[in-house]
Amino acid sequence: MQNRLPWWLWLVLLVIVLAAGLGWRVWQGPKVAVSQVVAQDITQTLLASGRVTAQIESTLGSTLTARVAATPIAEGSEVSAGTALLQLDDSEAQAEVARNQANLAEAAATLAEANSQHHRQQQLARAGFISAAALDQSQKSLQLAQTRLAAAEAQVALAERKLAQYVIRAPQAGRVVKRLVEQGDLLTAGKAALTFAAAGPLELRVDADERYLARLRVGQAARVVADAFPDQPFDATVRELATQVDRERGILEVKLALPQPPVFLKHDMTVSTEIILGQRQQALLLPQETIRDSATAPWVWRVEQNQLQKTSVKIGLSSRGWVEIISGLKAGDWVVNSPLIFEAGQRIRAEPLSATKAN
Repeated sequence: MQNRLPWWLWLVLLVIVLAAGLGWRVWQGPKVAVSQVVAQDITQTLLASGRVTAQIESTLGSTLTARVAATPIAEGSEVSAGTALLQLDDSEAQAEVARNQANLAEAAATLAEANSQHHRQQQLARAGFISAAALDQSQKSLQLAQTRLAAAEAQVALAERKLAQYVIRAPQAGRVVKRLVEQGDLLTAGKAALTFAAAGPLELRVDADERYLARLRVGQAARVVADAFPDQPFDATVRELATQVDRERGILEVKLALPQPPVFLKHDMTVSTEIILGQRQQALLLPQETIRDSATAPWVWRVEQNQLQKTSVKIGLSSRGWVEIISGLKAGDWVVNSPLIFEAGQRIRAEPLSATKAN
């Protein structure tokens, strides 16, 4: 008859086995998701929205206050330099010009009479019929008439210059983009009345987040889509960066040139742009979430023989959740994805995540 182990001994053996397994798991460490450094092409882009505009665009207003008498040019109209775009009520200015012209005519007649009188006085003086003092008085009367004529001419010129200010004209050939006042409105001095776009090539003006300022460069290529024609993308090039950041919105205005603008493009049309900030072939990449303190001193938890090592890295381009590793790691290295808190030298059980393409 076979000897059987007592039940309590079986229980002790089971506890020993379970304890050994648990101890082994504890020694191995927790199961942690990890990603491998892979070599792939990466392209970093900046998405920004903006609008179509002329390279030279300005607002036109008046230097004086008056009511709008006429709006001869419709919005969107192309005009030549000097075209009257807005007529203000100039009735008082017209009356002022008329008064000054009448004064000028009177001063001219007075001068003619003084000139004729002085000529006669000169003849009489040569014949000895009048004294030198009388001739001198005639000369002074002539000079006074000349001074009054010059003053009258200056007043007419001043009144005519003021009259000209009642007409807002095109500073150069271009297009009336928008009229901000209508007939009968009171236009105050310094207030914008029209938006005017100078003739010439169109460009794009987009608002870029200031975080990308260090990567933006003149000459960078961009792909553009007009919201009204999403199936007809076209190319653009960064032409100019604003000299300062809008501190209230945290954006930088970027101007893009259009080598071959599509025929459907119109002023003030809304566009979406994708500016290529950088490209790298076969760069070393990691998922964004593996990088700790990316804004200051980036580092990762590198897995070496199932133990964690804190490793500083230098990062480069980023795109679609991937980050370029310039230094600190090599292809094939494994790093931790988990945001949990670890300690250097801690053991883990690595659970690899499947890699996807960075772009």
